[in-house]
Amino acid sequence: MSQALRARVWRAMGAHSMGMAITLGTQLASLPLFLAAWNAERYGLWLMLSALPAYLGMADVGMVTAAGNRMAMAMGANDRREAQAVFQSAQLFMALVCGGLALVLTPLVLAMPWSDTTTADERQALLLLIAGVLVAFLGGLSDQLFRATQRAATGALLGNLTRLAEWAGWMGGLWLGGSFTAVALGGLVCRVLGTLATMAMAARDAQGLRWGFAHASLGTVRQLAQPAVAFMVFPLANALSFQGLTLLVGALLGPAAVAVFNTYRTLARTTVQATAIFSHSLWPEFSRLHGHGDGLALHAMARRSAWLGMALALGSGTALYAVAPWLLHAWTHGRIAFDALPFGLLAAYAVIGSAWHVPRVLLMATNQHGALALWSLLAAALGVALALWWCEPLGLPGAALAMLLSEAFIAAVGAGLAARRFLPNRRRVGAAT
Repeated sequence: MSQALRARVWRAMGAHSMGMAITLGTQLASLPLFLAAWNAERYGLWLMLSALPAYLGMADVGMVTAAGNRMAMAMGANDRREAQAVFQSAQLFMALVCGGLALVLTPLVLAMPWSDTTTADERQALLLLIAGVLVAFLGGLSDQLFRATQRAATGALLGNLTRLAEWAGWMGGLWLGGSFTAVALGGLVCRVLGTLATMAMAARDAQGLRWGFAHASLGTVRQLAQPAVAFMVFPLANALSFQGLTLLVGALLGPAAVAVFNTYRTLARTTVQATAIFSHSLWPEFSRLHGHGDGLALHAMARRSAWLGMALALGSGTALYAVAPWLLHAWTHGRIAFDALPFGLLAAYAVIGSAWHVPRVLLMATNQHGALALWSLLAAALGVALALWWCEPLGLPGAALAMLLSEAFIAAVGAGLAARRFLPNRRRVGAAT
């Protein structure tokens, strides 16, 4: 790994770590700040309103990510013409998607009789929150432009700062206006300003890539459709695994068991988040090397990164298990006790999920993730089926064991797919040299 590449990865890890800190900090600060201005019922209604636009997050069907991969690979091959065509085609697609959603959802939100108690304030706030999601789609294109031009850390930093600014706008609207509309408007204004600033900075030193539609084509959009749709399968698999198991545990073991299970799982998955910071920092480098056709360098980097990811997973998972009793007591104020067996199984599940994160990112960064997406959906269904079988006789350990085995299954499949796809590159390059 060259010194320049190593520096890019370290900067990206710093930016992603900052993003995790911002997410954690805003989540911890939001509750007391909202409850200081509103009562619990009003805050709960805001949470419901702000959750609805989150479902729009899948509206780009993975086009932004698939296009970003193709851009980075094209730039790695020094093919700026292809990168420009992909970039502007993605812009055209997103403009059509965002415009279509705005035309459909605006009259739906304003005119549809949601309930007799729905107020104009709630409708206006929901429209503003939807607008914020659509603006965030455009911000995703900026991030891909940064990635394609070897400035991934800058893009991640600006994206995280825009998220922080949006949250600050919400807080400003909360204390200056107090209505749902004021909160949503404050966030939208900051989101728009942050997105425009990010787009302007992305255009600087963009190595010839430009905003616009002059080089867009529907043919390029069609080429990106398959990997784009495959990206959409991953959130479906996650929803089946996470929300599906939550509902299943609640139905079979009761609400109290759900609280314990979700708390254990959330804490255990900090291991996955730690490894994700590392693996996602490698994403643009994998894309660039693949586009450059340097199979030997890509294989060497992926192999070393995979071993490092496994070591990070095992070390962080072991440390987390050791301090979990103290963390649970401090986090839940003693309301949720530590149970070694179910937590240990979930900690092992998280270690396995972390250990194969690098091969997973390798497949996704090179748009070779189609088969993995389908297997992920199958693994999620397997986990739910096993939990349905084991929950009642085994209790929480049954649900945890189901997650562990389904994750081990998809980890083996994912590692095998990555090896079969990229090991031949190494042999061909070795033979040529």
